[in-house]
Formats: sequence, structure tokens, C-alpha cells
Amino acid sequence: MASLTITGTPRFWIDVEDLFDYARGNARPSGIQRVGFEIYLAMQAQDDFRDRIGFLRHTVSGTGFVTVPWDDVLALYRHLTADTSTPPVIETGSAVQQQPGRLRRLALRLPTLLRVPLGRFIAHQTQAAKDASAMLRASGQILRDAAREKEKSSDQQEFSPSPGDVLLSLGAPWSHSSYASLFQKYRETHGMKTGLLIHDLIPLLWPEWCQPGLPRVFRRWLDALLPECDRIFAVSHSTQRDIVAYASRTSVTLRHPVSVIPMASGFTQRPADDPAARKIASDLGRYVLVTGTMEARKNHALLFRVWRRLILDNPGKEIPKLVFAGSPGWLVDDLLQQIRNSNFLDGHLVLIRSPSDAVIDALSRHCLFTVFPSFYEGWGLPVTESLACGRPCLISDRSSLPEAGQGLVDSFDPDNATEALEKISQLLFDTDALTTAERRVTDGFRPITWSDAARQILTAF
Repeated sequence: MASLTITGTPRFWIDVEDLFDYARGNARPSGIQRVGFEIYLAMQAQDDFRDRIGFLRHTVSGTGFVTVPWDDVLALYRHLTADTSTPPVIETGSAVQQQPGRLRRLALRLPTLLRVPLGRFIAHQTQAAKDASAMLRASGQILRDAAREKEKSSDQQEFSPSPGDVLLSLGAPWSHSSYASLFQKYRETHGMKTGLLIHDLIPLLWPEWCQPGLPRVFRRWLDALLPECDRIFAVSHSTQRDIVAYASRTSVTLRHPVSVIPMASGFTQRPADDPAARKIASDLGRYVLVTGTMEARKNHALLFRVWRRLILDNPGKEIPKLVFAGSPGWLVDDLLQQIRNSNFLDGHLVLIRSPSDAVIDALSRHCLFTVFPSFYEGWGLPVTESLACGRPCLISDRSSLPEAGQGLVDSFDPDNATEALEKISQLLFDTDALTTAERRVTDGFRPITWSDAARQILTAF
């Protein structure tokens, strides 16, 4: 390092390999991919940095980088966010239960000791067949992607940074087993500075809400990488506190205080007005909206219990629908079974799988209000999306969600279904309370741009 001399104007190089990895197995971007892309876009819009931003992918061995054109990154993201003509899958209960078919009537004649295990066996075999088919499709897609990328490898150039250039990781690269060695190599060999954006520490703080093995992988990745970072950024003050506390508890060295970058209020590429999406929203009638992937951490189960109590405690009253807009994710199989067993709360609950951005936008603008009862978030994009659409939001009082709410939303304890029921009932049945909540949002909401986040990261170096 001592022999390397920094000359000229440094460039900023952003590792986007994790975005390409994510796209191989997912049809829609999660919040992390959306945040990363918006920051990439905003960085290139800064006049004094416009020509100093570059993008990187990993070599086949994973021990180095090659440059990748911005057009490739842009095309991939547009593919992930494209609104196709395929409508979302909408599931809801029917008012009249269908009569069982012939096979089911025959099964009902069997003794319970035979019928129950047989039903479980058939269900497991059916699911196994579906999983096998999905694996075959995914494997084929991975092979096709690999072949396609090999064909395009001529567009990639060997990465040769100058001393003082900056290497940034703004996404979710923790699946790379030796990621810290990349940072170390380019810091020590090429004299680069390094920066990392951390979205959350969920696998370390709440391992029970993750897939088996992820907490161990994440811990190994983070412990090795933190000492190699010249700058660390967090998406919220809550995440910042978590990082500092973790580093102190584990004696991991931080080279510089953790900086909080502002999260914006929406996304640059707003979906075009879509009549089909508006029709989906209007056909629902009056409804309360919950957006985002269904995971145990996001606490959809609490709202299922709250709506059950709303229906039982208010006979004769019209209860607006509860809409879950997002595909099922980790650890929600039991909840989905409860939803089906209840006939979707006899039609009071609607599940909209794989909603496009246009559908989410239409649902957000036409709902009574939104609810976000998550136990823990790094930030809380659904909260700011709701406010940007002018709709009130009820949130959990945990982690970063009060920050995302900008002081404009009411909150409840996500462990307390009774408190959530009281807050939700007030907005459902008290017109003045809902009007006041709406006015608070329209009068007090102040949009934040992604340029603020991009600028803060760039000028930190």
C-alpha cells in the first residue's frame, strides 16, 4: 500500500454480481435489489460523478472482477420489473363450499386412522412432484443463463483499477463464500478504498425466521468482511445501532463510524396506469392492504387473527377485506393452511400472488389504509410506499419502522393482537379517525430522493 500513489480522479466501481445471481432464481426483485438499483441510477445522475461510475461482475473463479456494461445491468433490472400480460394469481374463499368430488367421497368412507395418514401421504407426494418439476425448470434456466452469459463474455473487460478508486457493495453478496478476500485483495494489491451497505442483520438477530444454514453463512461473511471495509453504510438508524452493537459484542474491528444513508420515498420507474390493475383494485371493494413477501418475520399471522376477531365481534357489520399482496416465502406453510381451512375467512381475506408493480401501485392508491406488522425490518419500503401514495399506514413499533413512518403513522406492539385490533378497528369504524390519518399524511409527508443516498455514499470517500 505504501508504494501505491493516488493520482487523478478516483472512480467508483460497484459489484453487481449478486443482482445477476438473484435474477437466476427469482421473477421479481425484493427490496434490497430495488434499493441497490435506485442508488446505481442516482449515482450516474450526479453531474460531478457521472463519468466516474462503473460496474463489476465476478470472474468464473470468483477471485477477481471483470467490468460489465451499465446497459446489461439496466436490461436485467427492467426484465425483473417488467409488467407482463400475465395477471397475478388471486386466491379467495367462496361463499358456497364446493361439494367433494367422487374420490373425496370415497376417501371419507375410510376410517380416520387410514384416511388422515393417506391424505397426508398424497399431499406430500403431490408437493414433492411440484418441487421436482420446479427444480428441473430452475436447473434448465440456470444452464441457459450460464450459456447466455458465456456468449456475452466478450463484452466484459479485465478489471484494472487505479490506486484510490473505490470498490462498493450495495446489494446482498453474502452467498459468496470468500467475499472478504476480494475486498482485501483489491485494497492491498491495488490500493482501492472499500465501502459496504448493510440492509439488516436479520440472520444474526433473528435466526428462527431464516432458512437453515443462512445464519452461519451470514455470520462468517460479515465477520470476515467488516474489517476490510473503509466505510460502512446502514439503511436506517436502527440498523446502524445493530451493526455497532454486534461489532462491539464480537470484537470485530470497524475502520470508521457507521453512516446512515436516507432511504427514498418511492421508485424512479413508476408503473404506467394500467386499467387491468385498476380493475383488480376496484373489484375488491373496501379493503385494507398488506404488501410484501409473506414471511413469518413479517407477522401476517397477527392480522389473520385480528380479522377473525373483527368478524366474530361485529356481527351484521360490513368488514372490509384484508388483502395480502405478495407471494409466500419462508416459514408460512402453517399460516397458508389455516387460511385455506378457514375458507379465506369466508371470503374476507384475499391473497394476490406475484403482483406486478402496476397492481401494487393500484392497490396502494385505492385501499382504505395499509398495515405493516413486521417484527423486524432493516428499513420498511412498504411504509414509505404507502405514504407516497397518500394512504395512511399502521405499523409495528419495532426496529426501523417508526423511522420509515416519518412520525405520520400510528403504531402497535406486534406481539399484542388486542392492541392491533383496537387501532385497526378505529380506522375501520371511525370515519373521523381515518380522515384525520389521511390528512396527516397529505399535509406532512415530505418525499426524499435517491440522489440524497447516492450523494452521501459518493462524498464519503
